[in-house]
This record gives sequence, C-alpha cells and structure tokens, in this order.
Amino acid sequence: MLLLTGLRLNEVADATWSEFDLKGGTWTIPASRMKAREGKARPHVVPLTTEILALINKLPRFEHGEYLFSTTYGRSPVWMTTEAKQRLDARMLSVLRAMARQRGENPAKVRLQAWRNHDLRRNVRSGLAKLRIADEIAESVLAHVRPGIKGTYDVHDYLGEKREALQLWAGRLRDIATPPPDNLVKLEAARA
Repeated sequence: MLLLTGLRLNEVADATWSEFDLKGGTWTIPASRMKAREGKARPHVVPLTTEILALINKLPRFEHGEYLFSTTYGRSPVWMTTEAKQRLDARMLSVLRAMARQRGENPAKVRLQAWRNHDLRRNVRSGLAKLRIADEIAESVLAHVRPGIKGTYDVHDYLGEKREALQLWAGRLRDIATPPPDNLVKLEAARA
C-alpha cells in the first residue's frame, strides 16, 4: 500500500474501514491523521486504483476492529517495530538470494542495502517524475501542500489527475515486479 500510494507509514498503518468509500473509489484520510505544520492539516483524498482496490479486497474484515492493517484483529493499528523491520529485511534478503540463484549468481554475495520506510515515498515521487507527471499532481499525490500564493489560490483537488498518476505508477510497479517477456515491445501512447 505504501508503494501504491506514496503515503507516509502511519497514514497507511492507521487506516480504518470508515475512511474508505469503495463505491466512490476514494479513501479520505482525516486531517487529524495528516502531517502538517502549525496545525494546518487538512483531509487527504486518495483515489483508489484497480491495484489498491485489489489489495484492500484481499484484506480480512475483523469482527471487533476497524483497522485494515492490524495484528490485534483490527482493534489497534499495526506498528512497524524494529523486530518487524528486521523480519522484513530478512525476508527481502532471502528473496534476493533466491533470485540470484535463479540467475546462476552466487547468493552469498547478495547484500540488502539499508533502507527506511520513507525511502518508499521517495521512490514513488521519483517514479512519478520519471513518468512525466506534473509536479503539482505528484506533490498532491504525496499530500504535500503547495507553498505560497499557488497553495492559497489553487484549491483544485486534482482527484482525477491523481487517479491517472497512481494508475500509471501502478503499471510501472507491475512492470518491475513482473517484467514482460523479452520478445514484446512496449509502445508508448502519445500524451496530449
């Protein structure tokens, strides 16, 4: 979910079912859960792409709790503890070594570079730039408030533009996770 949305860890981890309008295709994170300076937080609307909806639809619905991501059956949100991060790193290293073995490389030489949750957010922003998504839309995806006069006068929610950007980004993630066969040529559509 972090890679599909570009959101901060706690914005995703603290998600509750009541924030989602599955029929309308949006997730509204209340201002109280958004980062902002000087108490100027405002709600953030995330368009639900096909990939985000697929992920959400695979999640269990807990009988006694509201949180989507939980180890307490929805009663409290999941926490990324040091131990959880270490387990994740170990799993990632195991997968990378298995991939190296498949390529005929020495898996013992594979190392996992140190990373932080915020690096995922940076990758999303950089990926949106590589996809030529306009800065104001990419920043809106990340829930960054535009500074100065632009932020004061431009009150457009960019919901449609964010949906398109996140859909393009999901396609890029899909291509990374499951690259097309070498004998296919990807054609780029002309952008208007």
